[in-house]
Amino acid sequence: MLDVQNLNISYGGVPVVKSFNLSIKKGQIISIVGESGSGKTSVIRAIFGLLPKGGDISHGDVLLEGESLLEYDSEQWENARGTKMSMIFQDSGAMMNPTKRIDSVFTEYIRTHENISKKDARLKVLEMLRQMHLPSPENVAKSYPFQLSGGMRQRVGIAMSMTYRPELLLADEPTSALDVTTQAQIVRQMMELRDVYGTSIIMVTHNIGVAAYMSDYIIVMKKGRIVDEGDRNYIISKSENEYTNELLSSVPSLGGERYV
Repeated sequence: MLDVQNLNISYGGVPVVKSFNLSIKKGQIISIVGESGSGKTSVIRAIFGLLPKGGDISHGDVLLEGESLLEYDSEQWENARGTKMSMIFQDSGAMMNPTKRIDSVFTEYIRTHENISKKDARLKVLEMLRQMHLPSPENVAKSYPFQLSGGMRQRVGIAMSMTYRPELLLADEPTSALDVTTQAQIVRQMMELRDVYGTSIIMVTHNIGVAAYMSDYIIVMKKGRIVDEGDRNYIISKSENEYTNELLSSVPSLGGERYV
């Protein structure tokens, strides 16, 4: 479905990602793991066409169903984001206007993609919030982002991202700002998206424990390069890569059992 081919990314002419390759199928979950500065976030921002100012794809291609995303104009990107692919961020609440209530932000988002009335858009908002198992969707909709917990804001972000059932969901550290219990809830929510809708997910995380729990395939990055990759069983049990094993050893253990 999506193919990233020999991708090189630079900032101000300085390479930060080198020869990155990835191929994901429908309904597959792939995690990109690595320490801060490894280039993993730059990869998914490049896929989504949202590299920061100064960022440049200096080599390679990104193909979605055989079509190069690098050749998209602004109108094609506007049509693709939210429908073909969506993205959730580390703190979805920080991406929302803090002076507007959730229903206002969400309704505005829907009406940029669909020519419907505010009333019908708000009904869709409530339905999406219900599907994300948010308690009292009406109260959530009337709230400002700062009035919600981190986990609830993430669920709102996921609800917005999944409104038009995109084939691909990109997630940039979606659980890192949350407590362990809420992390588990968000991870299960994302896995449910795959099971119910067949959504393909590419998740960036520094937590290899989370990646090992939810992913079919794991890519390990260090200093802008892929240093290891494989299915979950290989990465957890068979990899001999020193850096991969350092990441695995950082996962807490209890009574000699490592929870990955």
